[in-house]
Amino acid sequence: MRLFVGGIRTETNTFVSRKTSLTDFQAGDVTRASEPSVDAGLHPGYAGILQAADAAGWDVSRGIVAYAVPGGPVEQAVYDALRSELLEDLRRALPVDMVLLDLHGAMVAEEAFDCEGNILDAVRQIVGSEVVVGALLDPHAVLTRKMLAGADILHAYKEYPHTDVMERAVELFSLCAEVLETGQRPVAAVAECGLIGGFPTVDQPMASFVSWMKEAERRRAIYSVSLIQSFPWCDHAEAGVKLLVYADDPMEGCAVAEEGGERFRALFEAAGLRALAPDEAARIVRDNPDQRYILADVSDNPGGGASGDATHVLRALVEKGVNGIGVGIFFDPGSLETAWQLGEGAESFFALGGKQSAFSGAPIVILGRVSALADDDGSDARGAVGGPSSGPLALIETAFGAVVVSRERRQALSPSFFTAVGADPRGFRCILLKSSAHFRAAFADFEHTILEVGSPTAMNTNLAEMPFARIRRPLWPFDPLPPLKIWACESVSGAKGALSRIANGGAQIKN
Repeated sequence: MRLFVGGIRTETNTFVSRKTSLTDFQAGDVTRASEPSVDAGLHPGYAGILQAADAAGWDVSRGIVAYAVPGGPVEQAVYDALRSELLEDLRRALPVDMVLLDLHGAMVAEEAFDCEGNILDAVRQIVGSEVVVGALLDPHAVLTRKMLAGADILHAYKEYPHTDVMERAVELFSLCAEVLETGQRPVAAVAECGLIGGFPTVDQPMASFVSWMKEAERRRAIYSVSLIQSFPWCDHAEAGVKLLVYADDPMEGCAVAEEGGERFRALFEAAGLRALAPDEAARIVRDNPDQRYILADVSDNPGGGASGDATHVLRALVEKGVNGIGVGIFFDPGSLETAWQLGEGAESFFALGGKQSAFSGAPIVILGRVSALADDDGSDARGAVGGPSSGPLALIETAFGAVVVSRERRQALSPSFFTAVGADPRGFRCILLKSSAHFRAAFADFEHTILEVGSPTAMNTNLAEMPFARIRRPLWPFDPLPPLKIWACESVSGAKGALSRIANGGAQIKN
């Protein structure tokens, strides 16, 4: 059997004006088909597919795999070039029995709002209806009908933080190989939950919901169950949480989708990310001097496209008189360059943060000492969740603590960016991280209490304050929770029409 594997991944925050460029992809990673190997830390989904295919003894043709740290819309010429290279790699690999793609699901280009649907449609046109096409998705995908039509199976990671990418990739290979072997094309059933938000899975009740999805996949005739959380800061007409089920029978798939949709709607308010205001979080830290805290600056997370240099939370802590603060990672190329020019041990006034966007707030001007410099954040810097290097770092000691500044815009994924510059992260009374949830895997054994903090930045957790223009209403939290909507459709490889119904509202066949 012959497999083609390729991928293009990034997550688009449509509220960010800074475009995602070719340089951003190169700073993330672009590995072309001709290169001898793929970095499994940067591309765990792609690597997992290769691992599964190798174990099964398949003949594999590799295509390009590219990743950029989330940001604003991808420059159209960059998207067109990457897509064209992927498709040309596929044409050179023909004939193939199966195509598996490592995608994200929430990539938007300047002139293309459904990049993944566009890629899957083009792949299907090249390989025809007989070849099995599957794609691995991030749960923060925006699931579109075009994506569903182009693929036989879309299979998403279940965990957020995304600690299960390789496992889900191996599952995708096995599922699609089964489809190829049996010739039985599954039907996709979707429960539109009518809401949008962020739902980490490390704690209850989401941990139990992940267990339910895995149990549901063991039922007869059920292939795959994925909670597509959507990306809350992608203003898209098809945005919103959806439960995606693949089954032999459309009615069985719809039944499981409805069951899961109702389960999720019963717990989403308890499961959703709740962010404190900066002043409220700073007050809690100040008023509990014997307690250690990690403050997740969820609204300024580079992993969701934010600038990573917003000063709202740090300013609140400083103004409340909190000391012993460790901050990381501030995306501040200017302060980094100054620190490297001055050298270790030098003192100077630094204007920290507040430079990259209109959301960033004002810089914090303070006397700082260049305590340490490092070329990189270490080999274990990405912890359990992959990501590109943060590049050169500097540790700037101040009256309130210490700040790690970087040249690259990177999410804080592991405490190693502190240790790389000689700081003991456990020694800080308050750690301020530019991350939403992915840091939890590497900081799980810290004794610090975690507080999520929101601010008026590019990932403002108060979604009602963001200038949405394309989302379809009604959608919670903008409106009261609408009825659960259930529908099913087959991929283009076996399409005979689509079954659609509204829960509690009967059934209808749409041709």
